[in-house]
This record gives sequence, C-alpha cells and structure tokens, in this order.
Amino acid sequence: MIAEEVLYLPISELAKLIKRKKLSPVKLTEEYLKRIEKLSPKLNAFVIVTTDLALQQARQAEREINSGLYRGPLHGIPYATKDLFAVKGYLTTWGARPYAEQVIDEDAAVVKKLREAGAILLGKAAMSELAGGPPTATATGACRTPWDLTRWSGGSSSGSGAAVAAGLCVFALGTETWGSIMTPSSFCGITGLRPTFGRISRAGAMALSWTMDKVGPLCRNAADAATVFSILHGRDDGDATTVQAPFRFVANRSRENIAKFRVGFVKEDYETWGEPDVAAAFRQALDIFKQLGLDPNEIQLPGHPYETVAGTIISAEEASAFEPLVKAGKVSGIIDPDRRGELLGAQLITAVDYLRCQRIRTRISHDIAQLFTQYDIILGSSTLQCAPPIEADMQSIFGGGNTIEAVENLVGLPAVSVPCGFSKKKLPIGLKIIGRPFAEADVLAMAHVYQSVTEWHKKRPRV
Repeated sequence: MIAEEVLYLPISELAKLIKRKKLSPVKLTEEYLKRIEKLSPKLNAFVIVTTDLALQQARQAEREINSGLYRGPLHGIPYATKDLFAVKGYLTTWGARPYAEQVIDEDAAVVKKLREAGAILLGKAAMSELAGGPPTATATGACRTPWDLTRWSGGSSSGSGAAVAAGLCVFALGTETWGSIMTPSSFCGITGLRPTFGRISRAGAMALSWTMDKVGPLCRNAADAATVFSILHGRDDGDATTVQAPFRFVANRSRENIAKFRVGFVKEDYETWGEPDVAAAFRQALDIFKQLGLDPNEIQLPGHPYETVAGTIISAEEASAFEPLVKAGKVSGIIDPDRRGELLGAQLITAVDYLRCQRIRTRISHDIAQLFTQYDIILGSSTLQCAPPIEADMQSIFGGGNTIEAVENLVGLPAVSVPCGFSKKKLPIGLKIIGRPFAEADVLAMAHVYQSVTEWHKKRPRV
C-alpha cells in the first residue's frame, strides 16, 4: 500500500522515484483508482473512470522504464482529463444530457501528446454542462470542493479541480473561456495555468467559443504546471489557431528572473462583490512580493465595456457551435434554464453586434498591449469570493467585479492561479498572476518564487 503522502507528491518528486524504479507506476495507478472509487462519489469528480486503459498504460510504462526506455517527467504519472476532451472508445458527454451517449472515435490532441509522454489516463473529470452554468448544471450532479462538501468546486473545470485537490490524480486538464481554470483552482486550493490563446491545441475538444477557448493544466504547484505545459504546447495541424513559440522555465533561476519585473495590481471592489478575507489575503500576498524586493503599483484599466464584449462574443460563438442542438429540438435537455435561454436567444445576435464587439476587442488588445509596455506582471485575486454553497445564487457570486478576468480572456493573456491563504471558514483563496501574451515562463517564475516562500499550496483537505 502506498501512503497518502505519496499520492500528494508533485510531479518532480514522483518522477524521480519512478525513474529510479523506487515507485511502481502500476502500484501508483492502483492506489489512485482505489482512492477514486472511495472519494469521487462524495465529490462527483469523475464522470468516467478508465480503469482498464489506466492499468494497461501503467503496465506499459513500467515495462518501458524497467527496460531502460524513459520518456520524460510524465512517464508513469497518472492524470485526469476534463470530459470535453475526446478519448477513443469512451463516452465524451460534455457534461450535458443531450450528449450522454456521445462517443468520438479519436483521441484529442492533448490526450495523444500525454500518451506519447507516457502519462496514464485515470478517467474523465466532471464539468458544468457545455462548459457553463451553476453547480447543479452538471449531468452527474454538482461537483464539490474537498475543503467543504457543501460547497462548489468551481466551473466549468469543476471535476478537474476537485480531483487534483482531493489527491485523486497528480494533475488534470481543464479549459477556460472565461474563468474556468482560475475559478476551480481558487475554490479547490490548487495551482492552475491558463496559457496564451493558441498555445495548446484544442483539436478533439468541445468548442464553446472558437476565439476564446484555451486549454491548461491544474496541478499541485507552478513547477508541475510548467512541466505539463512544456509537453502540451506547440503548433498542431488539427487546430489552425495554434502557434509555435519558445518556452523555457528553469525553476532555480526564477528568483533571479523576477527581480527585474515591473509589477502592477488591480484593486478590486471587494466591499461590493467580494469577501473581506479574500481582500486581506491579497494584501498579504502583495506584502510578500514587496519583501522579495518587488514594488507592486496599482493600475487602472482602460475604459472599455469588457464584460459586454466578452459576453456577446461567447454567446454568438456558442450559438453557432450548438446550432445543431437547437435545430434538433434538444435544448430542453439542458438542465440550467438560463442556459437554455442563452442557446435560443443567442441565435438572434446580429452579425453587426458581433462584428462591433470584435472591433472593440481589437482596441482593447491594443490598449492592454500598451499597458504591458509599463508592466511585466499584473496581480489580482483569482476569485473575489471563496467557494459558495451548492445552492447559492450564482448571479450574486459572479454578477460583477473582477473585470480583469474579462480582459484576460478577451486578449488571450496567460495567467496562473496559486493558493494564497484561507478564509475564516477554512476555504482556500487564490492569487492570480497575469502576463503579456506568450509570457508563460514569467508568470510561472513569479508563481514558483511565491510558492518557495509560502506553504499554502502544500495544504491538504480532509475529505
């Protein structure tokens, strides 16, 4: 039997043990599968557990490593993927009842890359239906944060966040269109990386918004996120929006690298939209960066209707993506009534409005690029509130504030969410570190240095 502490080790430590043949990929996989069987029903974290595939991949990894073939740091490492990524031979439900029997007979690009790297797929993590909606809008039931089973793990990569936090896998894949990596990372007390738009292929993934969807890993720490990203990023013929750009992250050079960074921060309206504990944790994080020799300055975002522009673009592209669902008369199968209304009403968004928003988006991108001539990093709270109760009114949680989130996703900026404290109710709080396009190495270096002087990311929930 493998101790629970081992199941919470980061990739770097597990990889050393596996490479030195001190830890069996088969036994490690078996332990995660046992833990999933025991704990996932409490969390609603997994939709499908790919037991046979996982054991097959684990045995193959063990044979290869024992014979001297070591593929790299993910060889023999068990992971989970959000259920909007296709896995050959398994259901891909997109978290929605109308797609409950859907099988896409090809692996998504990210699943292929991880298989080639020797990673072991444990299963498909739950998600909010069609990557949106409140906690109850999940075909397999509301997904819960392991820190408090009465509260939401965050959407839409809800199962991915809960699974990593509860020690059901080493890392998980998620996607973000507008907050879907940052939110579960914050609510579950883990580290999530949302890369620059176009950095990781979306081939074989459900489309919500073709110009805003992004793929990223949810992990134990920033160094793990860098490891997974280094495997996944790059040009892919299956996704015409992908780009080839360099990435180099050296953990032991991080403090040296960030010393020159010009750092800004967004002062959020915590009094109206947030919680005092989140505000206090953010202030403490700023103090830590000051102690590290940095000088964070408050910034003002240029005046644009960010939320309206982002919402209109997503709605219009979503209406196009799910037009077949509407035409087939299957929208009634969507759980969330607001989402049903969006899918139907968004069909009426005019081309004029959509193009107007895209033109405003161009001006936003220009103004944000100008802002990044003055700053290298921008800090903010990942979410302004901690994980809400399952039955909470989500409009009161996400109805305003955190304008920077709309900015980041419209422009396609990279960001990482790291734990930065806990509320009085013992719920995790997230800090967001944002960079200019293709500056994943910078945001990860900043996160790594922060985690080298704090212990928040090492805390574990009692499930």
